Amino acid sequence: MLEIKHTICPSCSVGCGINIVSSEGRVLGTYPYKRHPINEGKNCLNGRASIEQFEKRIRYPALIKNDELVESDYDSIFGIIKDKLDSIDSEELCIICSGKNTIEELEAIRKFAEEYGTDKIGFYGYNFPNFDFDVASYDDISDAKTILAIGDILRDNPLIGRRVIISKEKGGTLISVDTVEKSNTSLNSAEYIKVDSITEFLKDLGYIKSKLDNESVILINKMENKDDFNILKELSIETGAKLLPVFKEANIKGAMEILPSLDAEEIREFVSNSKAIITVNATPLDFLSADDFKGRFIMNVSNFEDDFTKLSDLVLPGKTWVEKSGTFINAEGLRQDFISSVNSNDENLSEIEIFVNLLNLNYR
Repeated sequence: MLEIKHTICPSCSVGCGINIVSSEGRVLGTYPYKRHPINEGKNCLNGRASIEQFEKRIRYPALIKNDELVESDYDSIFGIIKDKLDSIDSEELCIICSGKNTIEELEAIRKFAEEYGTDKIGFYGYNFPNFDFDVASYDDISDAKTILAIGDILRDNPLIGRRVIISKEKGGTLISVDTVEKSNTSLNSAEYIKVDSITEFLKDLGYIKSKLDNESVILINKMENKDDFNILKELSIETGAKLLPVFKEANIKGAMEILPSLDAEEIREFVSNSKAIITVNATPLDFLSADDFKGRFIMNVSNFEDDFTKLSDLVLPGKTWVEKSGTFINAEGLRQDFISSVNSNDENLSEIEIFVNLLNLNYR
């Protein structure tokens, strides 16, 4: 029997609604959710492809030997973790989370870190710092007279790109900035500014300031360092233009309410001063090298295999996105609760259950 259940797309921070079609624990595809106010039944290719993770999921806790997963069991894995964490000082553990984690998962992970006694915990924020101020709404984009886009918004975030196109149809002007020769956003821009470095561009905004006012929106999905964001924040204040960061992961805005947003150098420093590392749905080789992890004991909470799996000592698979219930906070700050859309009948513990078990191991 076919089942269709509604959830929130995990492919970026826009927060589109998506329906999952399943049968007897198998994901068959997606179906548009026509009533969702953000995407109104439209899902981009990234969203539709996000279900592929389910079939490729890791189905059991495992040790890594000779770059291969060797099936184990939870009692054995938790015993190994307890022995390792008993053998080090609390400040020698660091925990790397991600914007793929739900609010509830992040709260459980933070509680474990506090109980164990480490403050070396955070997530990779793609060079966006923690911030807490009102941002532009998606309706603001549709109604904007001028949009300044930094990064390839139309390719990476097509349902935000749809709002940009609506603005253009109303007579709005799109100005874009990026480091590539050509992009989806540049091809749709009235003016494209190709730069060698976004950071260098932001040091001298020149005539760009004169084009922005309180009917403008600044969209950002690409930052080279945290200071870049602060410059754009000041530009927003000075010109009256509204600002909207659009993140690569679904819950980065929610994660910012719970944990520090770290850049690559901050995480590298954490790792270099640690003997043991727990990663949770993170892909550290996107921003660090394999050499950064040499000699460290790695506990990898992840439901799919990648190059980082080979560096790990053990893997706890957790649950895939379609099996989860929880909360994301999207780019414009909307809290989005969702429920599990598929029951796989796997015996894998959820991320929350994993950290509850870790809390109960009574270290030292």
